[in-house]
Amino acid sequence: MIRPPSFNEIWFFIENGWHDFINTDFNSLKYSEIDLAVKVGAVIAILILLKLLWNMLCKILGRYKYSRMDSGHAISPDSERGLVAGFFLTLPKIILLVPLTAILFGVADPFLASIKEEKKYIETRTRVDLRDVSGSMASQFRQSRKSKAEIAMNAHLKFLEMRRGKNDRTAFWLFSDDPYPVQENFIVDDELYFLKAFDAPWELGTMEIDYWTEEQWGRYLIPKSRILQVAGQGGTELSPILKAVIQLFDDDEKKQKKSSYYGSKGRSILIVTDAAIADFDQTKPDFEKLSKRKIIPYIIFIDESAGEQNSDQLDNIPNLLREVVARGGRFFPVSDEKAIENAYREIDKLEMVKVKVERTIFKIPAFYKFIFFAVMSLMIIIPFGLFTELLSYP
Repeated sequence: MIRPPSFNEIWFFIENGWHDFINTDFNSLKYSEIDLAVKVGAVIAILILLKLLWNMLCKILGRYKYSRMDSGHAISPDSERGLVAGFFLTLPKIILLVPLTAILFGVADPFLASIKEEKKYIETRTRVDLRDVSGSMASQFRQSRKSKAEIAMNAHLKFLEMRRGKNDRTAFWLFSDDPYPVQENFIVDDELYFLKAFDAPWELGTMEIDYWTEEQWGRYLIPKSRILQVAGQGGTELSPILKAVIQLFDDDEKKQKKSSYYGSKGRSILIVTDAAIADFDQTKPDFEKLSKRKIIPYIIFIDESAGEQNSDQLDNIPNLLREVVARGGRFFPVSDEKAIENAYREIDKLEMVKVKVERTIFKIPAFYKFIFFAVMSLMIIIPFGLFTELLSYP
């Protein structure tokens, strides 16, 4: 049986809610749904206006809901309410605008744009996603009229869609000649991570695209908005990004080892690439270090049929794929309809481990403060309205 709250508990709730409301820094509040609040306010204003117009029309036509004019009884002048009584009868209705305004502020989804650190332990798999954004990714994929870069992004996003809700702890880097972090450190936030993966550039390069003609852009398969101009980029060097990833895992391990829950299993890297790298020999020590750390490499392979490649780096493609398999990983040709599903299942086989995560929350909801104020206002206004009605009754 549910026990009703005591008077002390109710008073404690009201007192704390009030202190929370008056101590709010309203100047720091931001609103994410202002348009919705304006629309709701407009609808309410129209309804109020229609009600006032109806009352005016009724007055002009001599029709009142509680009129006794046609009852056949004489109306004593003493029964008519004076200006003072009319004012006090109207006052509660005017004051109703206060909680109504508070509700509209609540509908606008107010929040405090401050930073709050949240630490807790979760069961997760830790993964770094690497996406190839070198010059070779700008070429056409088979006969699709799409660049390999676009195919790579779509494959990555499809994989992330499938991983939603799996509690993955992920970081995201791009690579060309050098590493380029998009999400540098590990996070557990599917929505934020997906948006960053979607917005990431398709190509890093040094091309003078600002001077390209419309004809040149018409032949190029990557939109201008998806190209990030970075000096010294355009090649495909895998070793620098692998070194950066190893350092990322090592730094994370130092933090996690302070916890008795930590285990080094369940770690992987997922590389989305055409595998046409220029530095395969330099990557061998890096793959060896990954193997020692029990970090399993996987590749979503943007494969092409024979004759479609024109790079001097073709010989490195089978070498890289064999190296990944030798280190306990797998590669998934994107031309295979089940490639992304297979990649998802392979990652899912990894053992989940308990780790400590630190989430930075930028949006602290504040709508409940305005709802609380509106409810408290109504608790005062409604009895006040009933009281004035009784006092003003002739």
